[in-house]
Amino acid sequence: MKHKKTIVIVASLFIVVCITFTILLTMVILPSQKLNKAKKLIDSGDYEEAYNILSNLNYKDSEDLRKSIKTQYEKALLSKASVGSYVVFGTYEQDNNMKNGAEEIEWLVLAKEDNKILVVSRYALECKPYNTSQEPVTWETSSLRQWLNGTFLDNAFSEAERAMIMNAPVDAAENPEYNTDPGNSTSDQVFLLSITQANKHFSSGSRACQATAYCYEQGAYTTEKGLCWWWLRSPGADSRLAAAVQDGGSVDYTGLAVSTSANRFRGPDMVETINCAVRPALWIDLDAPH
Repeated sequence: MKHKKTIVIVASLFIVVCITFTILLTMVILPSQKLNKAKKLIDSGDYEEAYNILSNLNYKDSEDLRKSIKTQYEKALLSKASVGSYVVFGTYEQDNNMKNGAEEIEWLVLAKEDNKILVVSRYALECKPYNTSQEPVTWETSSLRQWLNGTFLDNAFSEAERAMIMNAPVDAAENPEYNTDPGNSTSDQVFLLSITQANKHFSSGSRACQATAYCYEQGAYTTEKGLCWWWLRSPGADSRLAAAVQDGGSVDYTGLAVSTSANRFRGPDMVETINCAVRPALWIDLDAPH
């Protein structure tokens, strides 16, 4: 009986030791090894692998370290991006759940040249008028240009990310079907695509774009499949209209009213209200310092 008791005690102690070691291994030893590995990778310049390790690690200062190399990680991925691929850069509210914070923005790479890339957001991120008042307007004088290069730029990107966004020349984009004055060319960090760019970089079907849940809640018109209209910077048939891409991907050269919801007839007795969405575009400088 005494011998059996001893066996039980020894077995119990062994189990306790095993459990303790397992906890120590999973909670301290392995995380510590991963953290040290991530730090060595950072020292060697492998930010991509280090970021991936830190993203799945909740140990000591791992989260602070992950945030500190986010820009270098993004830059590593951006440098490898090819035309037609998607990259992540900046954050913006998208799932309409304010409690979990802003989501990473996905961008479609439209062009790559001289170590810089032209990108447009994969999804429509906001619902905004082209201009706050219904009056003759150009891209240069529009309230949407002001918002993109002010509120959106400040909220969607960190200081380090903003330093990577080029202040690029943006031509006064004419409408090939109308002689509407496009105004003056500008220099912007964030802009809308022109009719010419939308035709050059997309096929008709690939121009179709989904609105985020947040964009929809802000009032964007969407189809049952979640497809929306999105603004172009080119003028429409007159200076109170701006060109846009329709939910099916076709370019609307006539355009929508710049300041209010524009009505389009969808049937003999039905009128749909079109609240246009926004797909920001920008040039990212891959040579910008961290």
